[in-house]
Amino acid sequence: MTAGVVAAVRRRLGRRGAYLLVTGITWTLYGIGVIIDPRVGTMRAAVVLRDAAPLQVWGAVWVAGGVVAAASAWAACPRWRALGFGAAMLPPLLWSLAFAWAWATGEYPRAWTGAAVWAGAAAKVWIVAGWTPRPGPVVLSVVPPPPGGGALSG
Repeated sequence: MTAGVVAAVRRRLGRRGAYLLVTGITWTLYGIGVIIDPRVGTMRAAVVLRDAAPLQVWGAVWVAGGVVAAASAWAACPRWRALGFGAAMLPPLLWSLAFAWAWATGEYPRAWTGAAVWAGAAAKVWIVAGWTPRPGPVVLSVVPPPPGGGALSG
């Protein structure tokens, strides 16, 4: 029964949906961390965002983006999926720009690393959003089975 449920989930999500689900969960957890106990480097690098709103508000942006991304992972409608990818791209893009600003203004000289990492995270979402959905389950195996079924087959 468990194998059937896993297969149904794989078919429903597909590759892009699986990526959205994992990204959505990750962004939600990161946002909760920003709300509850932001790291010192984040507080220093997000100075431009803190000038606009408290850091807890920006943590809520991460949570909202993550929840929308995770929920849209299950949608069959391409428009809902597009909304999910947009929601998943917004928080790291904002973070990247804020970190780049903190570095460029000298507010936090080490912020260039965060700017690069968050820009990469946003870019990955953008790349996966552009993938053409392919039918079929998400295959987690990297090595294909050998012809004939392997050493244990008849």
